[in-house]
Amino acid sequence: MNRRSKYTIAISKYDLPDRKKSTLSKFFRIPRTLLDDAYDRGIGAYKTNPSSVRKSVSSPEQWATSRAYKFIVNTLKARKAESVPTGRGHDFDLVEQAVAHSSFVPSAKK
Repeated sequence: MNRRSKYTIAISKYDLPDRKKSTLSKFFRIPRTLLDDAYDRGIGAYKTNPSSVRKSVSSPEQWATSRAYKFIVNTLKARKAESVPTGRGHDFDLVEQAVAHSSFVPSAKK
């Protein structure tokens, strides 16, 4: 069994009909272009430095999906005025744009 990232686990707490980027964009009120940018950065990070990727990750798409989920979680934290990491790999520039777009914070299922 592969280890799921904490961001994948966090996204699974929401009552989503599916996990397509278009659905995630609408549900979390994040512009699709920002979600695509975070995903593309994940693909690039995987291809640029594959030695830094966990061994259980078998494709760039898996890494990119987890990075997109991380972007969503960080955006939700920023909207709640919680501390958000600003280092490399956290896409804080995209988070700032997403927060400026909407202040909506959905509630997770119990």
